[in-house]
Amino acid sequence: MSQDPSSLTIHDVAAHVGVSAMTVSRVLNKSTRVAESTRQKIEEAIRQLGYVPNTLARGLRASTRTLALIIPDVSNPFFTDIVHGAEEVAWQQGYTVFLGNTHSSAEREKHYLYKFLGHSIDGLLIAPSGDVTKAALDDVRARGIPYVLVDANVQGTKSDTVLGDNVAGATQLTEHLISLGHKRIAYIGGRPDISTAQDRERGYKKALTKHGLDIRPGYIYSSNFRRQEGYDIAKSLATLTAPPTAIFAANNELAVGVVEALRDMKLKIPQDMALVCFEDVELASALNPFLTVMAQPAKEFGRVGATFLLERILHPELAVRSRILAPSLIVRESCGANLKSKFYKVIR
Repeated sequence: MSQDPSSLTIHDVAAHVGVSAMTVSRVLNKSTRVAESTRQKIEEAIRQLGYVPNTLARGLRASTRTLALIIPDVSNPFFTDIVHGAEEVAWQQGYTVFLGNTHSSAEREKHYLYKFLGHSIDGLLIAPSGDVTKAALDDVRARGIPYVLVDANVQGTKSDTVLGDNVAGATQLTEHLISLGHKRIAYIGGRPDISTAQDRERGYKKALTKHGLDIRPGYIYSSNFRRQEGYDIAKSLATLTAPPTAIFAANNELAVGVVEALRDMKLKIPQDMALVCFEDVELASALNPFLTVMAQPAKEFGRVGATFLLERILHPELAVRSRILAPSLIVRESCGANLKSKFYKVIR
């Protein structure tokens, strides 16, 4: 018995012909990047199977009034606030939000993406795990489901995005440390395939170069933005023959790990090691204002992202949009700005 055409997917067509789903997608989207013989085989398979592209099928079905939101770490206050902002906008417009927490795993991210697609969502809001997300997003697009990227971009995709000004924020945060007299500043960043991590490292290096300071490879580390990694790297940095006098942690999870490591080593912040980080820890800051941070308007990321997505659902013909949200420097104790001048003579 033949398969019901309404249940067929782009993968079924691809398997029938023996090509990738991306190749089928290119044929459906009238791309010229497919050999003519392959195009003819795919078009014949579509006719034989009775496959209806989702871009057409979406117009034949009623809206489910559901959105999917996928984030790397729901325990991170930054992403928690993105969820709050997005859910607030969705609720006001009568939409329900499904949430997927990937733990920064590309495999979990892929699982959630296809699980949500199976529930006929109207749109997707995603903070991608990295450039590896592109393959799955290509399939989302081929199915006619609109999506918006928040916090990070994905190389090779073309979609609405809501990003922070990571280069400018990291530059300013590094320059703040330099203004306090620090010349040996270490940087603990994220994976190089994540645009957010790339931009923050670029801003850090830009500030050092601008002020004539050496970029020391031994002071620069990559990570998965995890607390334990911040702990381990801080311990390594503190035991160097010429340790840094300040550490720039690229997110709040890493910063917490750094604090724990220095505390366990009986090193004082900022007297023995200054510390700054990208992203605030709101609850901790309310109880004990300590960390100097480059704070981002996380809820606004969610609000703008959800607004873009709902507009895209109603008006798919809109031009692609990008919003860059500015961070703000909040100076507290951990950078050493309030210490007496003799401290600065030491670090200079």
